Amino acid sequence: MKPIATYRKLRGGYYTPKPIADFLVRWAIQTPTARVLEPSCGDGVFLQAAAETLLEKGATTTEISGLIYGVECDPQEAAKALAHLHTICSHLPTTQVHVGDFFAYCHTNLTNRYYFDAIVGNPPFVRYQNFPEEQRRIAFYLMQRAGLHPNRLTNCWVPFLVSATLLLNETGRLAMVIPAELLQVNYAAELRYFLSQYYASITLITFKKLVFGDIQQEVVLLLGERARSEHSGIRTIELDGISDLASYEHAAFLDSDLKEMDHSTEKWTMYFLEAEDLQLLRMLRTHTGLTKASYVIDVDVGIVPGLNEFFVLSEQQVEQLGLRPYTRRIVGRSAHLQGVLFSETDWVSTVEKQVPIRILGNNWS
Repeated sequence: MKPIATYRKLRGGYYTPKPIADFLVRWAIQTPTARVLEPSCGDGVFLQAAAETLLEKGATTTEISGLIYGVECDPQEAAKALAHLHTICSHLPTTQVHVGDFFAYCHTNLTNRYYFDAIVGNPPFVRYQNFPEEQRRIAFYLMQRAGLHPNRLTNCWVPFLVSATLLLNETGRLAMVIPAELLQVNYAAELRYFLSQYYASITLITFKKLVFGDIQQEVVLLLGERARSEHSGIRTIELDGISDLASYEHAAFLDSDLKEMDHSTEKWTMYFLEAEDLQLLRMLRTHTGLTKASYVIDVDVGIVPGLNEFFVLSEQQVEQLGLRPYTRRIVGRSAHLQGVLFSETDWVSTVEKQVPIRILGNNWS
């Protein structure tokens, strides 16, 4: 029996570790006068980091009261966020954290042409069927306004990212925790095209270890910069885990080459290749003597268990629960395939990452 969705799942609220919030905020906020928005502030970890960063850059507590804004649909979480801010700026007005729907908030601010210098956060992960109709209606309108075509596969985080992007000023920066689905799923294809058109430069930071282990959700840190300069393009950086962020300076981005963005709906996993490899692939794609694999083969979903967190287990969970006779190996994500061949060595490497790689069943004959 499928369990009833919890309140946390319906809200899509999975809170961000402070090292990630600090890292993103310090990149996004460039000046002591930057106007900052957190569109799904939860208990306020990003807002607190923003206040601390503005103080470090020379802003006074009085000035901060007019620079930081948060939006949160849950009144209790909004109260927590404001309480955290009050530990830094005791006189901060309650209006700095708006209680309500972000999409309605976004629509109002776009109408009033009120934009921000920095937008930071971790959008909620809510599937279409759990997306409240009134919020979804405005969210899809905002997506259509940006030229996108939402459908029943559209997760809540997609219009959240689009709407936040629309609220940036011409030199603004966006820094968010986004599901790694952004890199390759088909329903985010239009979104990738939109982002490549909207931002002059994009940095994608991934982790070898899971950031949100309790939900087995792989994430990417998306850093988008609108300001046009001679340094434009996209870069990818892979870190081992969250702890690496503490010693990773933003200036280190300069050591990672920007690659030319392909303004298309292509998967962004290609940007993890070296620049010369990308050039080769682009040349092969247009070569008249070659036939694209998509013309002669189909790739489709192999197994759909319906409740991945129950039926698809990590090797460690299988051992702890004594379920080995009732499971078999499975490649749960295409991201686990690092090449044309998937060897025993690749399998061991996948196991070490503690990702779900065994599917539960009672008859594997």
